[in-house]
Amino acid sequence: MQARVPAMMLGVLSLAALLVAEEPRTFGKPLTGLPLASLEEVLAKPEAGKVLRLEGTIERVCQNKGCWLELKQGERSIHVTFQGYSFFVPKDATHRAVALEGKVIVKEPLKAPVEHLESEGAGEAASAKVSIEATGVAIQ
Repeated sequence: MQARVPAMMLGVLSLAALLVAEEPRTFGKPLTGLPLASLEEVLAKPEAGKVLRLEGTIERVCQNKGCWLELKQGERSIHVTFQGYSFFVPKDATHRAVALEGKVIVKEPLKAPVEHLESEGAGEAASAKVSIEATGVAIQ
């Protein structure tokens, strides 16, 4: 009977660890439950200032501080910065599921900032005209 107690406790602890691991880690402000948007639609008809929610996979993260990420949804990607440079995400968060809320930014990128982003590991999305400024991020 004594041997069963540690085995049962190990099983309970393993289950608890799995449940804790599935809780998303949040950064920035808590997500408010905005309706989910399609990245395809956002990129096809960008509306500057529109507040939305996107979900996808983290394709890239700033390798210096974690101060930006690139979200991938299907075959499309978008560069995501964080409101007011007020929070960062883990640099090892690539390939993780992510949900974020923020606003659409539409502006021509300047050469020097794009080169800087590329030096931190950014891909083609860093030089695109459309990006997102996230207020909150939840990483699974």
